[in-house]
Amino acid sequence: MTSTRPRQRPIGKGALVTAIGLGLALIVAATGCGSSTPSAKGGGQGVAGTAGTSSTGGGATTGTATGGAGRGVTSGGAGTSGLPTGSAGTSGTGTGNSTGTGNSTGTGNNTGGGATSGGAGCPTPCATGQVCLGGSCQTDPCAGAKLMGCGGGSCKATCVTVTDPCAGVTCTNGETCVGGACIAGCFLQPCAGVTCTSGQYCDGGTGKCTAFTACNASCGTGKACALTCAAANPCANVQCASGQVCSGGKCVTNLCDGVTCNAGSVCSNGVCINTCDCGGKNCGTNGHCAQGTCVCTPTCPTDGSRGGLDDGCNSKCPCPTGSTATATGCCTPNCPSDGSRGGMSDGCGKTCGCPSGSVLYGGSCCTPSCPTDGSRGGMSDGCGKTCGCPSGEVVYGGSCCTPNCPTDGSRGGMSDGCGKTCGCPSGSVLYGGSCCKPTCAANGSDGGKPDGCGGTCTCAMGTTLYMGTCCKPTCATDGSDAGKSDGCGKTCGCQSGSVLYGGSCCKPVCPTDGTCGGSDGCGGKCGCTGGGMCTNGMCPGKSCSPVCDCTETCNNGACVPLSCPTGICGCTCCGGEQ
Repeated sequence: MTSTRPRQRPIGKGALVTAIGLGLALIVAATGCGSSTPSAKGGGQGVAGTAGTSSTGGGATTGTATGGAGRGVTSGGAGTSGLPTGSAGTSGTGTGNSTGTGNSTGTGNNTGGGATSGGAGCPTPCATGQVCLGGSCQTDPCAGAKLMGCGGGSCKATCVTVTDPCAGVTCTNGETCVGGACIAGCFLQPCAGVTCTSGQYCDGGTGKCTAFTACNASCGTGKACALTCAAANPCANVQCASGQVCSGGKCVTNLCDGVTCNAGSVCSNGVCINTCDCGGKNCGTNGHCAQGTCVCTPTCPTDGSRGGLDDGCNSKCPCPTGSTATATGCCTPNCPSDGSRGGMSDGCGKTCGCPSGSVLYGGSCCTPSCPTDGSRGGMSDGCGKTCGCPSGEVVYGGSCCTPNCPTDGSRGGMSDGCGKTCGCPSGSVLYGGSCCKPTCAANGSDGGKPDGCGGTCTCAMGTTLYMGTCCKPTCATDGSDAGKSDGCGKTCGCQSGSVLYGGSCCKPVCPTDGTCGGSDGCGGKCGCTGGGMCTNGMCPGKSCSPVCDCTETCNNGACVPLSCPTGICGCTCCGGEQ
């Protein structure tokens, strides 16, 4: 194949000057400023630390964002201040570095602002005699407090919220105000709209105003120092391994370990739950979905004015005492106490009853005519039934009859004269048309022999009938004879809680942390308590009732504190539990 070399055009003077100018510009750019060639892109600002929002405040955490090479050194934005009631803001750091081509090097670096102090977290551990209050180490108010009378508990100083930080804050749909700021998700707000008098604060667990003992410490705007009695924490000195969490003083599997949920969702029993999704349930006109559960406050005045009407929570308001609910509201039955309307409509969809001693018969009240002497026994009572007989007599042939059965049993098996048969006295049985008393030795020596009344004598307690005689099984109480013959035709068993395995007794051992499917050590597999299905080595987690508080997670039926190495953002871990 023949190739043709392209013709070269001569370079003019103007073109030569332009080329030299461009070359000098490139050299200056390479040696004076950071390279912006395709292999070294400019870096953006480092991510600023976000505002803390939790009402209790978590410790400051550090986040790292990496930027590309920039032109020179630029400063990233400072972290925003944590709200007085929120947790510590996160620290963001952006770094970038790349090398330009040729003999010139371009460098870039940007840095986000440092951590900001929020509610309860302190940057360093407090010294002896100090506690962390309001984000700083302060003298422990409990040290100078008089006897609190806490019983088995101990004095604890804490900062409580006395002014609602969310008052006047309006959040968009799918958000909740926590610590004065709107966060993604639908969370419970027990203290929303609750105003307490001086010397009280709203308890976030109950939503009610609670008195507290004030103490001297700086807690920040809208908060106050309070002395409380704290119960002994069973997890105070418990150190659990990775992947575990302390619950009730014991280390159990952390079902949410390594689970990362989207914004607005929380981890519960290892599964991300959308806090704003109640599974399509209608929470009522007064209700809303919070943490995956319908929360609703009924509108039912105490005067009963809305009795029988919708309470706003998919139910009906109760009626006042003396009224009953109907399809149209509350109704007071029209039934005079004299029974004059017995059998008639009460005006509320039911029928009026009769006074005591009377019965409803033929659409009206009727008083039965039955003398106490039984003289009308077996006869009509005038109200559709029959009069009974006096004690010791029975109705027979339309009148009262006294059975003829002597207590000595002499008429056992014979007619009692009232249509039935006389029985035998205690200790005797009916045999051959008369009463018969079995002859069996009390010591069981007659076991297996005829009792003289058509039956067989039984054996003494602790023995059993075997091969026509009484036999006492020989089985050690410690289960050591399990699987062996008991000498009476059966096999020795194991103690309660143990099973026969490999020729001896074995006590199954299964974990209590919610795992399943493994060996129980006795030839079986560990299942789930309560009959739940074992899936992928895990039992279905028990639900928590009531719903766990903000900054807690449900772990197999128990609310445990969130495990957040990256800090708490609102009511969940920043970036999920790791």
